[in-house]
Amino acid sequence: MKFFFHINLIFLVSILTSKTFAQNQIVADLSQENVKIATDFQGAKILLFGAYDGENGDDIIVIVTGPKGLVTVQKKEKILGVWVNTKKVNYINTPKYLSISSNRKIDDILNKKTQKISEIGLNNLKIRIQPGIKVENEKNWRQALTRNMLKSNLWSINENSVSLNRDSLFRSYLELPSNVITGQFEVKILHYRNSKLVSQQINSINVSKSGISAEIYDIAQSYSTLYGIFAVLLAVLVGWGSNLIFRKV
Repeated sequence: MKFFFHINLIFLVSILTSKTFAQNQIVADLSQENVKIATDFQGAKILLFGAYDGENGDDIIVIVTGPKGLVTVQKKEKILGVWVNTKKVNYINTPKYLSISSNRKIDDILNKKTQKISEIGLNNLKIRIQPGIKVENEKNWRQALTRNMLKSNLWSINENSVSLNRDSLFRSYLELPSNVITGQFEVKILHYRNSKLVSQQINSINVSKSGISAEIYDIAQSYSTLYGIFAVLLAVLVGWGSNLIFRKV
């Protein structure tokens, strides 16, 4: 792995120093494009590195977006001394993973209007509440969604985490938490100059399950009804067995 990493790095540097490197072009690669999730998966740390035709004052923003889908926010209330979920709001088209990294503060790179148009920032995502749901205090629910995703390490803002070297090379580490979902992840590298986008590149990371966890996942997806019945029967069997053991003790 390290051998191929150094070969790729040398290749990028050679491109940058050659006459064929076009003005404002950016070239990037990943130390790992396929991530396997096994039962002992503790997360992954991936190196993003690349070269760009830079000038003093240029900026790099890296946005990693996972598969999108439905995310539920629930509100708990204390009833008769017990905390229970009383209300919920479903958000659709929501990134199940999102990481935004930059070489300096994003507010110093882009103004608020550009951030909103480009959906750069956790509060600028164009996600919607599921149709047919009437929601009061929508702003509070949206803040709760962001808070929950940050707490679970599935969303993150990592300013000052992209390293620039001599206005020609850059690198950044992308961290996937242990609770990350499977699917295709988009890695977008944006090169700005004086707050204007001059070049970009899109790479991808494939996250998939492996080993026994992959087999269980495939069974659950292909035979969801049978898997549900089996899970219930297994839970009953374990409960009955535990009760029998403790009764004898």
